[in-house]
Amino acid sequence: MEMYTEFLKIESIIEKENFVIYGTGSVAKRFSKIIKEKGYWDNVSNYAVSSLQQVEAYYDGKDIKEINEVSNDSIVMIAVHNIFIDEIIEKLKNLGFSRYFWVYPYLFDLSFGLPIERNVEIDVRSLVKGLKDVYLNPILYLAIESALFNNTIGRDLYIKYMCIFCSEKAASKRWLDFVKRIHKYESGDAKQNYNIKLSNKLDIVIDGSHRLMLAYYFNVDKIIADTYSCDMKRYIEFAENMLLNDEQLQKYFTQEEILLIKEVDLKLKA
Repeated sequence: MEMYTEFLKIESIIEKENFVIYGTGSVAKRFSKIIKEKGYWDNVSNYAVSSLQQVEAYYDGKDIKEINEVSNDSIVMIAVHNIFIDEIIEKLKNLGFSRYFWVYPYLFDLSFGLPIERNVEIDVRSLVKGLKDVYLNPILYLAIESALFNNTIGRDLYIKYMCIFCSEKAASKRWLDFVKRIHKYESGDAKQNYNIKLSNKLDIVIDGSHRLMLAYYFNVDKIIADTYSCDMKRYIEFAENMLLNDEQLQKYFTQEEILLIKEVDLKLKA
């Protein structure tokens, strides 16, 4: 219920008030696309970043400002992945901002509407077996093995995969965050911060592949999900296909890596 209330606040602000978008990466790109599609682009005052070093002066036709140059009575929509959220919130608090909202957990809801069903209990192994023609899961499986010192290639595959969608710095930071989560699971802490998001046919993991594979690897039987009306075309429009299809494998990975990834994929579906 708390997440739903936060979603309604964010939706209302986008429609009725002026606000700043904090971030210029892949999350901000998706968020900006949603705002344009909804017809509220004029409500975006500007983008904000922690530092203007190596950032373009304009982004989608809007000015980019350092956050310390933005009035602290502004509404700030934080459009970043969770690896950056804590440091950004601390910065905003130190600068005296009081109205800020993290939009990442609500991107799909903003784009395609609220779930068809909430809090659905899903069998982890059945779900993984039913996912066809996508190769993110074996990469995550190999990454978990690597973090637990059971192979020497998983980390490199994970970083290579992440660099398709984000900077090398962000990819490295996401790896370190994933390793922390892996060790939490290893110690028995399997708590989910929020539900994974699935298509209503259970054939697409819209959000939560890391959580799903952690549950799979550590033999957690069930995972809680929200389900949405979504097909692969709509998912790719939203997320640039972070699930990784065969065409992407051929483009970004070596033949030796592809053979390993496909071998592990067959193992997951056995």
